[in-house]
Amino acid sequence: MAEGGRQPPAINVHYQEGTRVAGDNVGQKTKIQAAEIGQIVVPTEGSNVQAPTHHSPHGVTDNPGRIDVTYYLRRMNLTEGMHFVTYENIRRLIHQSKFVDALITLQDIPTSQEQQFMLSECYCQLEKPDKALRCIEKLQTILMSSTRPSVYDVIKLVDDYIADSSHIRALILLSCCAKLYKFDSNPNSSVVGIADCSLKCYSVIQSLAEEGDKMKVIATDIGLEIITDILRELRSVSGADKNTKVNLEAICLINVGASYVAVDKYQEAIGFHNEGLDLMNQTFGSNAAKYRVFGDLLNNIGIAHYNLGDYSKAESFFVQSMDAYKKVENWPSDKVRREIIESTKNNLKNTRNRMKK
Repeated sequence: MAEGGRQPPAINVHYQEGTRVAGDNVGQKTKIQAAEIGQIVVPTEGSNVQAPTHHSPHGVTDNPGRIDVTYYLRRMNLTEGMHFVTYENIRRLIHQSKFVDALITLQDIPTSQEQQFMLSECYCQLEKPDKALRCIEKLQTILMSSTRPSVYDVIKLVDDYIADSSHIRALILLSCCAKLYKFDSNPNSSVVGIADCSLKCYSVIQSLAEEGDKMKVIATDIGLEIITDILRELRSVSGADKNTKVNLEAICLINVGASYVAVDKYQEAIGFHNEGLDLMNQTFGSNAAKYRVFGDLLNNIGIAHYNLGDYSKAESFFVQSMDAYKKVENWPSDKVRREIIESTKNNLKNTRNRMKK
């Protein structure tokens, strides 16, 4: 809450209709110093290891129902059995936040997707971003193999992690989902999926940043790398409808910029939002404002200037945003239109109140 009971400016994060980020109240604020960031407008839209079942062998000569242990062990796959035990021990260590101990064991077992996923998490927790990002890259390579999983299954796991506040695990998997979406035979579906990844990634970065301390460092050093890589993945998709891709790239730029705002990197945020404005202007010219994303970009540049204490520039961008919203043709509903316009009106009001002081 801003001084005197006034609501702080609200940054607008774009989304595709029909999707929803877990937790609508993500990001009540970032930091109150240069200024405040208010409630984020995001309108509506663990994996369990099961041990194999073994049946009693034939030829048991002792009491009925008793397993001949020697016979059983001769036929048991000790390698698989030991891997199961090893991974369960590692999971226990991670659950107990004994990340150094988990690393020691992980480094001594064969490379696999489970190993790289756990290594990534441990290195994140130990604030070793370079090593974490290398492990995430290896995990991506493994998942992109001929036996790659369904992206929809991985996204479901991401949503479960977000709901469970396992934000680091969600962040790691989102970096893989963006690449998995590129294998969709329909490039238009690919860019929609990747843009959705950018929104979920922003949600995770915002949540980590709000936790502060070490988690904010992870959001900055690892989260920003991952979300900018998601932007690159979207840009690399070929064959999608031009207008659809441009609109989604601008939405992705909003999510990247909002992520930089979440960790107090306001100048960098302005740069990404300006990229979005340039893209829209170059593609659509005077018709750019008919897309809601254009007004959102202007609003969010105003937010960044507000947080930098440059209220005159913030006022200018909020006014431009209000003008742009009047021309929008693709509002998902009247309710969303009213909420977004009211949010920017409040931003403008609060900025002008600041300017009077």
